[in-house]
Amino acid sequence: MSEPFVQYPQNVTLRLNLGKKYELTYISLQFCSARPDSMAIFKSVDYGKTWVPFQYYSSDCKKMYSKSPRAAITKANEQEALCTEAYSNIDPLSGARVAFSTLEGRPSAYDFDNSPVLQDWVTATDIMVVFNKLNTYGDEAVDDEGARESYYYALSDFAVGGRCKCNGHASRCVANKEGRLVCECKHNTDGYDCEMCKRFHYDRPWQRATSTEAHECVGE
Repeated sequence: MSEPFVQYPQNVTLRLNLGKKYELTYISLQFCSARPDSMAIFKSVDYGKTWVPFQYYSSDCKKMYSKSPRAAITKANEQEALCTEAYSNIDPLSGARVAFSTLEGRPSAYDFDNSPVLQDWVTATDIMVVFNKLNTYGDEAVDDEGARESYYYALSDFAVGGRCKCNGHASRCVANKEGRLVCECKHNTDGYDCEMCKRFHYDRPWQRATSTEAHECVGE
């Protein structure tokens, strides 16, 4: 729960460190306050050094984020963050959920194994949610401290779904000797994300595994 009445242009930020690279399928927020008027979801692939937008929500996408709420995703812009005005009503005052599906509406989603663009799009080490603007009934304009105290951001659930990014060469992640989460690599692959061939297994160039082909690294 945030401090009361942290209103635009001030914002409230929520960050989640995943510990390694993951391929995300959804991000879900359930509110025990009203949903924000405007909020944005960002992702990082370098442990929070840089951030790129994942999804925007606003009652006025054009004004708040300079984004059209009617923009379309094609194969030419599959890594573009969209803005929707569908989930920014003040009602209900509690219990509403906002869920973002990372692949919904992306043309190459049904051929994910063969789409490096979408594989990069769903990859993240960290998630950041920025609550930019509170939803209000307009009574905060009156010099009434009680009205302002009634507006805040509050979550009852913050869920992120996905899998360790192992490039298809592992079915789970484990902690290594240093306590770092790494993929339990198969197919003679190596690296935190099974992103390379094991030493002396370079006879075949490394490739990401698919649902039909393991693309095992081969040695002498």
